[in-house]
Amino acid sequence: MITAYRVWDGQRMYYWDDEELRLFIDGGKWMLYSARSGEMIFEITNSKNKNAALMWGTGFSCKEKETFREDIVKYGIKQQIGVICYDRNQAKYKVVPLEMYHANAGGGGWTGFTLSRSTPIEVIGNVYKNPELLEVSE
Repeated sequence: MITAYRVWDGQRMYYWDDEELRLFIDGGKWMLYSARSGEMIFEITNSKNKNAALMWGTGFSCKEKETFREDIVKYGIKQQIGVICYDRNQAKYKVVPLEMYHANAGGGGWTGFTLSRSTPIEVIGNVYKNPELLEVSE
């Protein structure tokens, strides 16, 4: 089974199905590298890079496109804006409203709505490429 992931290196997003990319994981450390046939292997980024982030796919899709942790989405009937987060305490993905995302970022637990296949969502960006979408309007 191939698990979808993406990696932000501080400037660019790389996806699990990009050709000739490999992800190496050892314990809590990881490294993304290019392994083009006939060329030298070179490192793109790793877990030591403070600007880098490894994000796993949620297993849910939106318009036949995989959704990932840290995606910014419109959700529900009212099309509110939230962020997909993984709640380590409850072992599930949640859509966290922006106000709550800012209030409880970190710590592993999130206040939000459990993401399910019946949750209507639309991905509008992610926290790395579109930080302006995290601004809460008054």
